[in-house]
Amino acid sequence: MNAELKSRSELTRATIMLSVGMALSGTAGLFSVSTGQPTFNVVFFRCLFGAAALTGWVCLRGGWKDLFSIERKLWPLVLVSGVCLVINWLALFEAFHRTSIGFATIIYHLQPFWIVLAGGLLLGEALSRHKIAWLWLAFVGLVFTILPKLGDMQTDRNWLIGVGLALVASLFYAATTLTTRAVKGGVKPDVLSTVHCLIGCIAFVPFLDVATLQGGDARMWGWLAGLGVIHTGIVYVLLYSSYPKVPTTVIAAAAFLNPAAALISDFLAFGRTITAMQGVGLGMILLAGLGVNLGWPFFFGKLRVSPRNF
Repeated sequence: MNAELKSRSELTRATIMLSVGMALSGTAGLFSVSTGQPTFNVVFFRCLFGAAALTGWVCLRGGWKDLFSIERKLWPLVLVSGVCLVINWLALFEAFHRTSIGFATIIYHLQPFWIVLAGGLLLGEALSRHKIAWLWLAFVGLVFTILPKLGDMQTDRNWLIGVGLALVASLFYAATTLTTRAVKGGVKPDVLSTVHCLIGCIAFVPFLDVATLQGGDARMWGWLAGLGVIHTGIVYVLLYSSYPKVPTTVIAAAAFLNPAAALISDFLAFGRTITAMQGVGLGMILLAGLGVNLGWPFFFGKLRVSPRNF
């Protein structure tokens, strides 16, 4: 009985950690925009402060030697996954500036479908009719989110560029996921994230705009530090610590907290809202994401799905 209670307590604790991590991650756009800095500066300092926070965590957990435990044969994949991750941040943060936090987040949540398509086209994984149907639902959702803004896109090209950048961000995040899967067994997640941040520091330091930093106040540095310490350090620790302890259904459901937090923070900080049609589109994208991640059948076919179908 005590073992059962302990198990339930651990599941509850892990679920809370996961939920907090997902909700916090949805406020990254608020921090990014509030810095008032160029996107290259924002990404650089996210990487810098994130690397510092994660290095402290790695040393606390297993010692600094863990940072040098990556096998030489894995380094090409580690480098590719790191570059993809920081380019994903760069594109997404620029999309926040050109569109809005909520709108860019909606588009960004198409990234699970790029993974499915890459698995089918590049890795030879089977694409069942159910997966294809979920993909179509997601893209219909994308159309619904864009339609109310077509007029803005025609008069303000920033909107169109922002949509493109959010799509690019989702593509690079999918690439990060696929390359990270290949190295995950050989590298601890916190070590890998630390190395990714260090890669970002090296990649973006040539593009650092020092002039815009000189007039910055304590609030600006607080937003920048928050992106690294909170959204890269604390959030990653919460997510990686909770993932192994909760079922996939809980992870998929908690993913809704990310766009919800993004939309709420966008409204509270900047007064931006989405239309009813965009809300329907968001719902379609997230529902399709659940369907793909959990292996749900689409609305046709039997409710019990054979493993061979997915």
